[in-house]
Amino acid sequence: MPTPTSRPFVGGLALASSLLLAACSSTTTPPSTSMPPPIDCGAQSLSGKIGQQVIGSTAQDVRIGGQPINSAGTVRVIRPGMPVTQDYRPDRLNLEVDASNTLLRASCS
Repeated sequence: MPTPTSRPFVGGLALASSLLLAACSSTTTPPSTSMPPPIDCGAQSLSGKIGQQVIGSTAQDVRIGGQPINSAGTVRVIRPGMPVTQDYRPDRLNLEVDASNTLLRASCS
């Protein structure tokens, strides 16, 4: 049996140590932490239309101030007291209106 002072034991220990260190090193690149660009549902372009009348309820027929809107996804008109789902869909345009269908807020979710 080799003793700690014998050469084969020391050589084997050195080899094992170098193999362990080599296994710990990594040459792969880390995953990208950048976020994809946000999806524009069309809410930003409606900031100047706050206070105007909203007519319709779908992406095909909704109009604000008599003008059709441009939305890449679905449109949801949210009236006072209306229950809405809490699922997050960045392509969905939410139009919050008051009791007289006046636009209060436009947001994506």
